[in-house]
Amino acid sequence: MNHNTLRKYTDIVMFLAMCFLVGTGLMIHYRLVPGYLGGHGLTLFGLSRHEWGFYHLWTAYLLIFLVVVHVVLNFAFVKNVVASKRNWILAVLGLAGLIILLVFLIVPIERTEGGGHGEIHVGERGEGRGEGRGGGYGGGRGRGQGRGHGRGRIDSE
Repeated sequence: MNHNTLRKYTDIVMFLAMCFLVGTGLMIHYRLVPGYLGGHGLTLFGLSRHEWGFYHLWTAYLLIFLVVVHVVLNFAFVKNVVASKRNWILAVLGLAGLIILLVFLIVPIERTEGGGHGEIHVGERGEGRGEGRGGGYGGGRGRGQGRGHGRGRIDSE
């Protein structure tokens, strides 16, 4: 397979992977919403939110690989930018990409009290039976203790 054919197929697969990533990302966020009030038990084409997340993740890995292949196949462009005395363009783009990656990898993750699904209200334990799934104790709303994964609905007194 020659260089131009490989570049063409790489670009086509990269475009399809990007479309899949955007589609699954929007679907996971807006259609298969998290939480017991949202998407509990919802599926699309027989796949749950977490199963779609698995395919979303591996498509992202594929896209990263394809971007590396794309840069290698189009390295003549990179050489031309460097050879044309526009090193600042390459430096600014490289630095911007590095900063974006490092923000997600280095900035510390915080644990907040409340505010999210599955939240645990400190000091609010009592009677009440949750309608969660599985074993274990989760956070309750009001005066109750939910059984499940922190997402059970509580029948409070």
